[in-house]
Amino acid sequence: MKDYLIQIRSWFLELTGNMNATDETAILTALLLIVVTGLLGGIAAKKLRQPLILGYILAGVLVGVLFKAGLGEVANTAVNSLANVGVALLLFSMGLEFSKKDIRPVFKVAVFGALAQVLFTFLVCAGLAWLMNRDPNINISGDTKIPLFSSNVSLFLFGICFVSTSTAVVLKTLSSKGFENSLSGRVMIGVSIVQDLTVMPLMLLVCQLGALSSYGGGISSLKPLLLSTVFMALMLTVGARYLPKLTGRAARLESKELFLLSVTGIALVSGAISVAMQVSFSFGAFLAGIVLSDSAYGRKALSELSPVRDFFAMLFFVSIGMMLDVRYLGAHWLLVAALVVLTGLARTSFLAAVTWIFKYRNVIPVAMLFGMFPTSEIAFVVIGTGYQGGFITSELYSLILCVVVCSMIAGPVVNNLTAPVYSLLRQTVWRNLQSTGIVLPQPDLEDHMVLVGGGRIARVIAHVLTRLKLKYVIVEPVYDLYREAQAEGLNVIYGDPMSDVILAAARIGSAKVLAPMIPKLEENLAVVELARKYNPDIRTVMCAASPETEKRLSEENVDEIILSNFEVSLELTRRILALNDISEARIQNYLDSVRASRYKPMLDGSPAFALAEKIRAFHGLIALQWTQVQPDSPLAGRSIAESGVRARTGMSIVGVIHEGKVDANPRPDTVLQAGDLIAAIGDEEQTAAFAALTHSAMAASPESATTMSVPI
Repeated sequence: MKDYLIQIRSWFLELTGNMNATDETAILTALLLIVVTGLLGGIAAKKLRQPLILGYILAGVLVGVLFKAGLGEVANTAVNSLANVGVALLLFSMGLEFSKKDIRPVFKVAVFGALAQVLFTFLVCAGLAWLMNRDPNINISGDTKIPLFSSNVSLFLFGICFVSTSTAVVLKTLSSKGFENSLSGRVMIGVSIVQDLTVMPLMLLVCQLGALSSYGGGISSLKPLLLSTVFMALMLTVGARYLPKLTGRAARLESKELFLLSVTGIALVSGAISVAMQVSFSFGAFLAGIVLSDSAYGRKALSELSPVRDFFAMLFFVSIGMMLDVRYLGAHWLLVAALVVLTGLARTSFLAAVTWIFKYRNVIPVAMLFGMFPTSEIAFVVIGTGYQGGFITSELYSLILCVVVCSMIAGPVVNNLTAPVYSLLRQTVWRNLQSTGIVLPQPDLEDHMVLVGGGRIARVIAHVLTRLKLKYVIVEPVYDLYREAQAEGLNVIYGDPMSDVILAAARIGSAKVLAPMIPKLEENLAVVELARKYNPDIRTVMCAASPETEKRLSEENVDEIILSNFEVSLELTRRILALNDISEARIQNYLDSVRASRYKPMLDGSPAFALAEKIRAFHGLIALQWTQVQPDSPLAGRSIAESGVRARTGMSIVGVIHEGKVDANPRPDTVLQAGDLIAAIGDEEQTAAFAALTHSAMAASPESATTMSVPI
């Protein structure tokens, strides 16, 4: 294997050795190499059930060891520039993922506990850096023993690097085990989000204070700090007001491409403005994401941006791996290993203690101790900013980079200790441990109906569900229809229903029924397939406009298939018969029998066929008969009990429609009025007696109607 890699390296160096430094072929070759290697690293991580980030980083390490010398200065510069775009988009998406709803159930521990932990870890790690700087035995540049940290700013930046946990690694680990919605998962995610929110302001403050000291004081030295403060204030006020409006205007164009360009443009322009205001490029994008996170377009922006972000993030993590100095790691592996353990415990041990103090018991403190071990990817931004500002030397950059990368690699392995350690504690010192009294509130959406697309049809269904006090959510991909539903006060989400992010926002995992109503059949089926991935037990309802579509939906195991053209024809039949002075009760009896006959073949061969046969056999014996109370009927003006219908005919009145209001299962004292529609059940003989009693003209045998076949 080693010889094979050496041959590939020789071939690559020969290919790129004769290139001009400015030749675009070098850049294209570098990108091709990074993309292919990143793909292979991602596949390997996926096979090993590890976060893709680790595969990308290790792929970058391989590229750096074998091929970095042959890429050339221009290619390396181009790749690093694209990586900067990648980290900006990554932080922009992290800002978009920030949700107050995720933090609200665990607000106290996530906010106050995380802030206390950030301060504690910062002081411990900065103190650790101070002790390292005083140790003359730490040799980082040949035979010359020089201080590892050149200034107090470098000490502080070292501390900031390790205050936050990798949200990406934690999310991946939790989701792979199905714990993301558990109490421990929500606490871990909430704490991680607050950690990320503190890192960037801390980094900005420390760098600006370092810049102040370098300017030597005076009013001019306050310029960087003032500019950064003004930028943050403008983003949180003016940006919060106008950025959602810009995305709204892009959404009205009904173009995914233009919406994606607008969202990407907002992230990059915000980053560019932040650079002009002497703030890091990534921090500007991060703030823009936070500003858009609570807007109506936040989830759609995240779903549309995800593919682009993932590609550039891959470039970023591969480039991080390329910058990892393997020789430095080999020469200082003991120091790196010690720092991985110490910085990790400085974060996780305090989190374990603080969750216990906040009365989170059982597995949660153990999960915080082992599950929050990997250092955040934001540390790469911190050391990059510090290096560009001259606060971090190349040697210190290599050291922190090695520690962060090794921490991320070790994170999933350390997390696997949670279950056995907790089990051991429960069997020994925690035998009598009381269960935590803290529980997650039930989600707003549970056992609900998800209506996908459909426009006005979905809105009609939603209004009915609202009146019946049933839970639902509409996922509407068309902006104008989304705005109409929003104006009607309906629970609606704007975005692509074939996106994991949008379906997660609709809580598809806890939904009871899914009703896709997108015009294109294949898109509907794609939504069903994706929904079943997260919720295998979800029930599906879909419309079929043709026999071919009906057959396809049956093959896809759709639970309920509605024949749209057939239902329209029945309603037209109703209106036509009504214009011919046929009573509503007689029309309803006829349509019910025709509908039963048409849907009968759809039950054949299904698991419920035997039960359906029994129901149809019962239908042959017991019929539902509708009739209208005439002014001269003996039922008019009398209660159901007084009419003696059951005693005189054997029929049971099971429904009354009075002035448009339905009374299902009416009480015996319900008074029947002229014009009321009443529904009664009984066999054929009882139906005839009931018709004679009420002087109804609807004495036709239901048997004749149920045998009709309507080929629509």
